[in-house]
Amino acid sequence: MSEQKALQFLDKNDLECAICLERLTEPKTLECLHSYCLHCLQSLIKTSGKIKCPKCCKTYNDLNQFDLKDLTTNEMLSYQVKFVGNIESEKPPKCSSCDNQPEYYCSECQMYLCGQCIKHHKIIPVLKNHPLYTLDKIQGESKDLPHKCIYHRDCMLEFYCRICLKSGCKKCEHVLRCYQNEHNVIPFETAVDEFNQNATEVIKSAEEIKEKLKGTRESFMKERSDFELKLKLCRTAIELQEENIIKKAQEKTRAMLMDLDKIDKENKELIDNRVKNIDSKLLKVNEMLPLINTMMNKPEERETLRSHEENIDAVKEETLESKYDESIKIKAPIFIPSKNLDKLIDLEGIGKMSNVECAYEVAEDKVPIIVTKGQPFEVKVVSSSVESEESVLAATLINESGEESATEVTHKGSGEYRITVRCHKEGDWKMKITARGEYRITGRCHKEGDWKMKITARREEIKGSPVNIKVEALGLVHTIDKIGKLKVHNKDAKVNDVILDKEGNLIVTSFSKDLLKFNQECSFIGRIEIPDNVKVVRIHQMSNGQMVYSDSLNKTVVKCDDKFQQIRTFGKGTLKQPRGLSVNKETRTMYVADWKCHCVFKFNVDSGELVGKFGSQGSKEGEMYCPDGLALTKEGNLIVVEFRNHRIQMFDANDKFMKILVGKGEEDGHVQYPHYVAIDSEENLLVSSDNKLQLFDQNGVFLKRIYDDGGLDEPYGIAIISVKPRRVAVANWASNKVQIYNY
Repeated sequence: MSEQKALQFLDKNDLECAICLERLTEPKTLECLHSYCLHCLQSLIKTSGKIKCPKCCKTYNDLNQFDLKDLTTNEMLSYQVKFVGNIESEKPPKCSSCDNQPEYYCSECQMYLCGQCIKHHKIIPVLKNHPLYTLDKIQGESKDLPHKCIYHRDCMLEFYCRICLKSGCKKCEHVLRCYQNEHNVIPFETAVDEFNQNATEVIKSAEEIKEKLKGTRESFMKERSDFELKLKLCRTAIELQEENIIKKAQEKTRAMLMDLDKIDKENKELIDNRVKNIDSKLLKVNEMLPLINTMMNKPEERETLRSHEENIDAVKEETLESKYDESIKIKAPIFIPSKNLDKLIDLEGIGKMSNVECAYEVAEDKVPIIVTKGQPFEVKVVSSSVESEESVLAATLINESGEESATEVTHKGSGEYRITVRCHKEGDWKMKITARGEYRITGRCHKEGDWKMKITARREEIKGSPVNIKVEALGLVHTIDKIGKLKVHNKDAKVNDVILDKEGNLIVTSFSKDLLKFNQECSFIGRIEIPDNVKVVRIHQMSNGQMVYSDSLNKTVVKCDDKFQQIRTFGKGTLKQPRGLSVNKETRTMYVADWKCHCVFKFNVDSGELVGKFGSQGSKEGEMYCPDGLALTKEGNLIVVEFRNHRIQMFDANDKFMKILVGKGEEDGHVQYPHYVAIDSEENLLVSSDNKLQLFDQNGVFLKRIYDDGGLDEPYGIAIISVKPRRVAVANWASNKVQIYNY
């Protein structure tokens, strides 16, 4: 009762932490008898290295993180916070005596009263001395309230550092250090606007996914309803057929119905599993939405927001892909009545249950297939039915002479099988598949021409079979010449680089303000004119359609849009001769090889800030001498081509030397004056060097020379322009041509 009496003398400010300005949590009392949240004290220690009481300014230099938990807990404040919290949480929308909003709470009467009713309450002699608690009128913090500094409560937050991810006022020491270190410091309001905009986009994306998942779930349920209808029709057809046959067929009829029930059970389980999968995604999105909403106006939570954004993007990528809706289709069973019952009744019963014609099909995105000679290809066959791991999948290759070639069949679990085919014989082949599930057929063909792969299940050809496979010859396919005649400026300058733009066209550079555009059949499309004071050396196409190019005239790197309109420049006054470029789309780090500085610089591709560099002049491992081409592996390792050291090195994501992939030499498998490196979809390395273009695996093991006609004089830039067939474009500097090869 004494605690309840104390409510009438309680000031809400006494329950607030002077550091975070929120209601106290785990209040710890300092020697000066002032209490603060435990987590606020821990934050002060972490940022300042010491604790200075905001109320009396007493400094505690001897306290550390471990000492804070041993401080005395203010039990009375903890009790009052809990008691007040219970009162606030149970606050009804209306006064206990009328329809007005409650403003007070009487702990004796246990009633919530408005401003009018409290007057009557105080008039009555028996009630006038009851302890009253004033309720909060403002629920939650307004977005427009001013942002106060947690260290200097009388000051407004004015600055935000993009490097340190910290906010501060004009009195904060860390803001001054950020300016001294030339960090990217922006107005706090700008940071809030940028953060809120990013958070709003994440919320919008989450809402789109939520609606998509709801629609997909409804489609599943509709498909299930249609399936139930077709199931009833099949059951009726079976029963009608049963009435027209002799008594001997009744046992087989019951067996048929059991098979149908099994199909029914399998499909219901399949649908339930898919619905559960959708529900799990909905739950995940619904859990993240309130977390993101609570982060509004808090740019310090950028890393947490990025984590939520990655989770939502992962759900979005799986949910919004084109094939996601197609997976909802349920393959209903089809009853096929038997013909010539007298002859077949003992063998097949009254009919057979089959859904082969709709349960098996070749994935549409794999038809037709175009590959180069010896290039691996893959055919994916999908089925709505998935068998257990004990199921057996058999596959046989048969040529025109009837010869059979065994294949390696491996069950991967969850109904997925991998059939590895190594077809070294010439001829037409077909593959028979005799099991259900989802599986992939991979193979190579070493003879050019048009091929057909016939795929069967239970001796019946499946939907999408035969698969057309076109095998193209290796070597030179197209040539772009007469480049000087197509230019208006600096006609004598020779080609030095070629890239594939987002539209699938080739852009050719030749130290001229004229960039030439061609389609992949090498037909001239037009010119892209860039400013006079620019000299493009290398271009890198980024995944978002933007590009970065190295400008040797101004000794900078330029980021531009798809029209070559400048967005930002990098390295002014730092770079001496920028060459090769590569961008890590995950970390947003841009790597720049500098020919004269003999190192690799790293910039943030969005902000333009220099974030580091590595390498120094020399020929030892990890050192560099005239680095030129760059490329990033899927693991984030950087491959560096060194022109003067005649080698190719690999560094990990932390800039540490890993190994030399390719060493010096004139023979195949080695390089002499290398210029450029590119990585294809199979993680193989394509390297241009003096008079040759070579293919290595990801470990630097030599595979082959890309061409065998001696047509390359001094290849520079490389662009992989096609995966199937494997095709590469090469800027041949000496002959001033761009040559396209199948490899």
